[in-house]
Amino acid sequence: MGDENNGVGAAAQTQFRLQLRKQFNVRITDHRERPSWWSSLLSWSENRWPATLADAVAVVLSAAVAWCLLYVNVAPALMAVPGGSVASIFMLYAAGLAAGCAVDMVGGLPPLLGMMVAGIALQNCGLYTVTANWCVHLVAIMREAALSVILIKGGLEMDAVQLRRLSGAVTRLALLPCVAEAAAAAVAAHYVLPNFSWEWGLMLGFVLSAVSPAVLVPNLLRLKHMGYGEEKGVNTLVIAASSLDDIVSISAFGVLSGIVFSTGDLTSKIVQGPEDVCIGIALGLVWGFLLIFVPPPSWANVSYKTRKGKLDDDDGKNDKKQDRSVTAMRAFLLGAGGILAVTGSQWYGYPGAGPLACIISSFVAGTGWKWREEKQNCHSPTTVSIHNDEDNGAHNEASPVEAVFECIWFGLQPILFASIGTEIKFELLRGGDIIIAGLLVLVAGLLVRLIVTSCAVWGAGFNVKEVIFINIAWLPKATVQAALAPVALDMARMMGTEEDIESASRLLTISVISILVTAPIGAFGIQWFGPRLLSNSGR
Repeated sequence: MGDENNGVGAAAQTQFRLQLRKQFNVRITDHRERPSWWSSLLSWSENRWPATLADAVAVVLSAAVAWCLLYVNVAPALMAVPGGSVASIFMLYAAGLAAGCAVDMVGGLPPLLGMMVAGIALQNCGLYTVTANWCVHLVAIMREAALSVILIKGGLEMDAVQLRRLSGAVTRLALLPCVAEAAAAAVAAHYVLPNFSWEWGLMLGFVLSAVSPAVLVPNLLRLKHMGYGEEKGVNTLVIAASSLDDIVSISAFGVLSGIVFSTGDLTSKIVQGPEDVCIGIALGLVWGFLLIFVPPPSWANVSYKTRKGKLDDDDGKNDKKQDRSVTAMRAFLLGAGGILAVTGSQWYGYPGAGPLACIISSFVAGTGWKWREEKQNCHSPTTVSIHNDEDNGAHNEASPVEAVFECIWFGLQPILFASIGTEIKFELLRGGDIIIAGLLVLVAGLLVRLIVTSCAVWGAGFNVKEVIFINIAWLPKATVQAALAPVALDMARMMGTEEDIESASRLLTISVISILVTAPIGAFGIQWFGPRLLSNSGR
């Protein structure tokens, strides 16, 4: 009897200690219980410095294992250091990722700056040599995939309600500053750079006129989640206009590249621009509308899901599994369709249609998914959805499809930004003439852009502080420059003359200068001036 009471008392004490630890994070230790060496080791490893060291060791081990896998399974010539194409791509990716993380953690700068610097360093140290044709093609495909992903992210992050309210301001902000900066940069480049034609000047202008969603979107979403700029939809306006601004730049670049490298008549080349726009809009609307219904949402009455007892016995676990399955299928169809649109439009001869279809399809599909979910929550108020948020402006934070593309973008951006750094060679910059000329072209375009931007948003109901913030947010350049500048150089090498190759090399160098100058200024400007110039809807 006494043993029974002791057993019950010990069990009650154990239960009491567990309850206190769970509720108040307080641990009561029985001195009669001595922790084993294994328990002590586990507890010690969870402290700050051992855990930090373990995290670093995990990264190093991952890189080492990946290198060993390639070294064992790839031809030795491709893994030679230096000179191996596969080894060069691996080192470019690893160095870009490490440099991006270091720049972000130490200086708070955009990671793309560290990635570009890593690419420049590898190229000029002789460690980046990609000569195999399939490796060159692989890098090009990864660049196009990265461009598709950032366009899809921009479309998913648009707010349809705010976009409808600000449609006029979005159109003006997307078109007027972009075209004005391109024209100003073209004029400056034609007169500042020797033997730089008007066609190449306009190509350079439209490459420079695109703003960077890679810098804008994360910083604006951070302000949005904090409540800054939501009252008048400043964040939605800039995100939506930046996506359309990029489409205008990419489409104009495609038309101008056709004019420079094509031998057809000028009329057919000019008509191709409106054709690209019409095809891109139609394709994006059809694909996005289809994805609203395919695949069906997790709560749909699919025949094989409604078998008696299949859902009830799992206590909701099957619903979560089905929801993850729907998210994966939506992300795959949206991403694969976007990449197919970008690459397929180039293959078919309409390079400006693909990016436009990519952004429109993601916007239409994302808006339709949100509307269907809101309708389901209204019809089933007792149903708890993992996508539901407390406020109407938090859909972007909880969208699982956006989270998928955020992970994909994290994996692709090192190769995108580091690869453009590999095109910069120090011997081409001797004397500093191209740097000074590039800065003059950049400043001329930005000055005109600031003036036109202020005029474009002046009648949209924004006060002076908000107009100043929009101008600051409209400065950074990175993504489109990194995607288009190497394309121009590749096309010049394949189809152009020696003069075209020289012009394309200048275009790429000035694009890199624009990224190195404007990306940190824009990122710091958004982070620092945002809370000081924008009103907070939560106050």
